[in-house]
Amino acid sequence: MLRTRKLDYYGQLILVTCTLLSVPFSYFIGVGIGLFLLACWQLISALANTPAFIHTGYKKRILLYWTFFIANLLLIALLFLLENDLNENLILSVFGVTIGAALSIATYYLRIYYRLIELLSLRIELDGLTKSKH
Repeated sequence: MLRTRKLDYYGQLILVTCTLLSVPFSYFIGVGIGLFLLACWQLISALANTPAFIHTGYKKRILLYWTFFIANLLLIALLFLLENDLNENLILSVFGVTIGAALSIATYYLRIYYRLIELLSLRIELDGLTKSKH
């Protein structure tokens, strides 16, 4: 399971890197597509790993991630629902904020996910050491 988590983490890290490196070539279309793919990937990853976060003592961190993720998603949905009623400049400004927030949320998830993987690796290593002494 740890190997799967590491593959998941590094895959997300590669996707973030490709997304950011696409800016000079495709401007913000590449970022939008990359963020959409990353958000879908992280949603599945976070759903699968939330029990592990809670079990290892990272409950506050994963709940903070979910709070920001849902708030950002609701803000984007609200923009689309009120698209005809709001000023175009306001929509673009708020959408820019949500894109920045999405990058921050993705980075935050990668940080806490990396810490979870390190903790689980350490636990496996310590379990091996304590079993070998008996």
